Amino acid sequence: MSDFIGLSDADNYDNIEESNGNEYVIDDSLPLIEKIKKYVKSELVLHRLYVIREFSDLIRIQFEQANEILIIFIEEAVTDNEPVIRQALVEQIPSISECYIQFGREDGYQKVLKNLLPIVAQLTTDRNPQVRMSAVESLQDMARIIRHQDIEVHLIPFIKSLVNDSTDEEHRVQAANLCHNLAPILGEQLTKTIILPFIVKLSNDLSFRVRKSIALNLGGICQTIGVKDTTELLLPIFVQLSRDEMWAVRKGCAEVLIFISQNISPIERYSILIPVFEEFVGDDSSRWVNNTAFQNLGPFIATFEGSQITPKLLNLYTNMINPSTIRFPDSDLVTHCAFNFPAVLYTVGSSRWPELKETYLTLVKDTNWKVRRTLSHSIHEIAKILGPAETKASLVQCFNLFLQDLDEVRVGVVRHFSGFLASLEPAQRESYILIIHSFVNDPSKWRFRKLISKQIGEMCDLFNLKTNLTQLTPILITLLNDSVAKVRSYAASSVGHLILKILNSEVNYSGNNSSSTTTSNGTNTDVNNSNNNNNSSNGTNTAEAELTLEEINQLKNSTIESIQCLGTDISFSNRQVFTKICGYLVDQLDPIYFEQTFLPNLLKLVHDPVPNVRLVTAEILCKIHSNQHFANNQDVVSAIEVLQSDQDNDVLYFSKLNNNNNNNDNNNNNNDDVNNVLNNNSGDFNDDNKNNNENIENNNFNNNNNNTEVSTTE
Repeated sequence: MSDFIGLSDADNYDNIEESNGNEYVIDDSLPLIEKIKKYVKSELVLHRLYVIREFSDLIRIQFEQANEILIIFIEEAVTDNEPVIRQALVEQIPSISECYIQFGREDGYQKVLKNLLPIVAQLTTDRNPQVRMSAVESLQDMARIIRHQDIEVHLIPFIKSLVNDSTDEEHRVQAANLCHNLAPILGEQLTKTIILPFIVKLSNDLSFRVRKSIALNLGGICQTIGVKDTTELLLPIFVQLSRDEMWAVRKGCAEVLIFISQNISPIERYSILIPVFEEFVGDDSSRWVNNTAFQNLGPFIATFEGSQITPKLLNLYTNMINPSTIRFPDSDLVTHCAFNFPAVLYTVGSSRWPELKETYLTLVKDTNWKVRRTLSHSIHEIAKILGPAETKASLVQCFNLFLQDLDEVRVGVVRHFSGFLASLEPAQRESYILIIHSFVNDPSKWRFRKLISKQIGEMCDLFNLKTNLTQLTPILITLLNDSVAKVRSYAASSVGHLILKILNSEVNYSGNNSSSTTTSNGTNTDVNNSNNNNNSSNGTNTAEAELTLEEINQLKNSTIESIQCLGTDISFSNRQVFTKICGYLVDQLDPIYFEQTFLPNLLKLVHDPVPNVRLVTAEILCKIHSNQHFANNQDVVSAIEVLQSDQDNDVLYFSKLNNNNNNNDNNNNNNDDVNNVLNNNSGDFNDDNKNNNENIENNNFNNNNNNTEVSTTE
């Protein structure tokens, strides 16, 4: 909300062009308490607003000096003519109250009860709606910090006075809002004994605004008192309000239908709520009630047992896309139908797919791209429910259409590419390799490449060893060399999946029937359990029979070597990627294998000429050192000691993380601090050289190692 809402000091701005603006400046040289004293009664609203927002800082920093006078400031500000001042004040009071309780102990707590709580309660009935809204939220926060027995003594009587106030309907509306907000705090017993009688009384109020407020607020109350009491006590009130003469009250009931359905017994859900819903969409004369009910139909269906969904109710859902069958057609209903489709199918089960199939195929071809977009983001969930056979028969064509759609639509299927492939039969997955290649090789779509790089590890689990070695490995290597840092980083996290696939296959080819390999944490990874659906491991020997054992071993060795070579590559960004790969592999692979295969090249990078490479190396080595297997590894310890004497401050900082016990437990796409440093030194698209010297240092590095000339435009 704008700071200028409610400003009315027009006279202060009459001659603004003639003024030098000094009268608007606040003297920040004053001590905080003196500054507040000077400006809290200023004629300028902005001055008063500024210092009121510093009330909580004042009480936190200078409690002893300010705890008495601040109460006076607050009591004066609560009568300010400007709504923006009163709103800012009431938003500050909960945090101020916490300071009084923390620093003032029992005396401070009594000030909260006797001075601050009544002020917040008073502002819940303010003449300005924004002030009232903020006051209700603040009163909810206040209820959390005061003792439970004091709620009954100091807060409940206030709510009761609002409920019984027959002179102002706004007070009773706020009483309904407070009942909703405070019910979770009061708990089940107090809500049943104190709040429910208020609800019953207000639900029969003569003012439709009060009844509407009760209807809208039934959700929070039913979630507090549980299924039994909601069914017995609140459901009759809901049914009564759902047939109210005012459409606004009925619309409120349509909005909370889902909450009521979630919190009543299955029998009443079926026998009472379905007829109520059918009245909303079939008999109600208000288009607002009708449309609200239809918008909530998908989530409403999702609250049922699948067997309870009547054909009529499911037919109402499928007809949402057919304007001729709806009394008040609304284009938004089609979007709601598409968005809720996975939940509806999941609830009714794949056995009732024939009842929904035509609707889905119609939605896939909808002219509104927003409808197609929501379907593209959920098609993998539909495939998971239907299984491989029906996915092949009904969804593959839809998936292919989305792949050719607008980028706004296509992003959905690209984001969940591996999820959809997992629901296909193994043989059919192979046909999508070329499409994955097309995304990876498109220089104009780096965001799509990023999405693929996130999933390439999961894809390794879906294909047999031959496909991994001949198709996915080149894709992964390409992504590891991508021009965008984010793409490279996500690809680095996928290398472990590929290596595990290779190691698992070595177990199989060696004649060991266990079909498992040991990871770094000592657990066994089941080769044949990569995915719930028919996985690539099934039929591996048949698929790989086209390659000889010697050819397979050559491809395996070549793959491992290509990853190792990143650590000695002429490109500093590739060496940097190698360190990130090692950060993942140390958690994924057997530590002995990691130590023999990847650690030697990583240790060499402590002497890398590029600071950004040494920086990430320092962070990863500290992480490795925290692994029990490497805790006493002298090579790792010596490497960290070298980095702790580095000339670069950033490298020094990250090399000491292990000593400060600040190393990460996992490698979640790199340490945030590392990313911040790297992003300051390099961009997503170009890894600019730190201090403009990294290309020169790269040349020196490679001249020393390979005598290879390095391009100056890396």
